[in-house]
Amino acid sequence: MEYLMLVTVHLLCAVLFIGIVAFEVLFLERIRAHLPDQMMALVEEGIHTRARKFMPFVVGLLFLSGLGLLTRIHLAGWFPPFNSTFSTLLTIKILLAVSVLVHFITAIRASLCNCMTSRRFRITHYSVFAHMVFIVILAKAMFFLR
Repeated sequence: MEYLMLVTVHLLCAVLFIGIVAFEVLFLERIRAHLPDQMMALVEEGIHTRARKFMPFVVGLLFLSGLGLLTRIHLAGWFPPFNSTFSTLLTIKILLAVSVLVHFITAIRASLCNCMTSRRFRITHYSVFAHMVFIVILAKAMFFLR
């Protein structure tokens, strides 16, 4: 039951987080060329405002459930890292997830101090999107490439 709860929370948070980032990269970035700079700045500010209120909870639950899965379910198969295909893929997934967390914290801090430029916004989202695609691929591969 514990596994079912942890994996459900983890997957729902991951879907929400990845979905939002995918929307911003695949749709919002393509709209940029069709909107005046001032309007795009307002759209980005609206996203920043909502993200500061909502996303910390999603990301927090995502990482807490991931940590729960690691410590309660996968620790024996993971430690020592790089000891098997599963542990190697899980270690890479963890490193990418930590990188996403650093991106997220940096973006929130930049948004709070009004240092988030449109260019920085785009680069952060493209980077996080790439990280998330690799994390999803690794998550599936961990259970097929044993």
